[in-house]
Amino acid sequence: MRNIGAYIVVGAFAALLSSPTPSAAFGLHLGPLHFGLPFFGHSRHRHHAALHRSRIYDRAVAERPSGARSSEPVHAADNSALLYPSHALPGLYDEIFWPARSASWPFGYDAIVDSAFAKKSTDATPQVCQPGDPNAVVGRIRAETKPSDAQMPLVEKLAQALGTASGYLAQACPKAIPPQAVERLQLMQAQIQTLSMALDLIRPPLQQFEQSLNADQRSHFAAFASESAAAGACGTPQAAVDRPVAEIEQRVAPSEDQRGAVADLKQAFAGAASDLDAHCPKSSLAMPLARLEAMESRLDASWRAALAMQVALAQFQSKLTEQQRARFDALAVTAAQ
Repeated sequence: MRNIGAYIVVGAFAALLSSPTPSAAFGLHLGPLHFGLPFFGHSRHRHHAALHRSRIYDRAVAERPSGARSSEPVHAADNSALLYPSHALPGLYDEIFWPARSASWPFGYDAIVDSAFAKKSTDATPQVCQPGDPNAVVGRIRAETKPSDAQMPLVEKLAQALGTASGYLAQACPKAIPPQAVERLQLMQAQIQTLSMALDLIRPPLQQFEQSLNADQRSHFAAFASESAAAGACGTPQAAVDRPVAEIEQRVAPSEDQRGAVADLKQAFAGAASDLDAHCPKSSLAMPLARLEAMESRLDASWRAALAMQVALAQFQSKLTEQQRARFDALAVTAAQ
């Protein structure tokens, strides 16, 4: 099943590389019928999940109203991995191959909230997303595992996949960041989808190389894992979960008739945080392929969280008056204390 899925992903990459940049997904509008999507994280369902999400995006783009507002060339959360996933790729490679040196997870609840509600920057210069160089990653893998001559073609395939994934994410660098939270959350969904597809491209050659390793070579990767504690702090403080909706409520000043919409917003944000926490790894896994699969499962949770927040915010906005909407649009909140 995974081999078939890998061919599908490669075909999708070819189609996407010849199409306009994924920033065209700014206008996605996923309605409440998609809320509460089933859990995608189980490895047996990974490729079905990617295809399902792609179909949702395709349908959403096709149904986009012709008068939908375009994005303004402004910045929000200038270095957010959720908006520019190519910036996070070196850290993700560390998470896969050398978790002892990996950085904090850049796709968590606080990052989603901060990226969605970040203040606009006066600097309208687009971010530059250069393709990453996989040579350092592959060079260290070679130094640590000392592949045989028979294994070198597998190393080369892995290097090609790492380079292609880096180039694809660089091409997905958005030319503009939407000014409002709902549109930014839609962009995050598209960028997480793009990142998931890039990681899927790495899976087959990584699996082949890992399966070729002897016990001594495998022990190097296992040793890296034993040096690491959990791959990123788990658990979102309740104050961080509550703060965004509390600040929205304070700024918008909802009427009694709008209290139900506020309650729905709180429930959606709390559910997103809970799902993200449930997929935060409590310990590091021994081998790169297992760590990649855990990362993909965690990204699925980030995608669902962005979708849940986007749908809830869109429904909440639809109930606001013009004056309330103006105050909401000017809002900048944070999940951090």
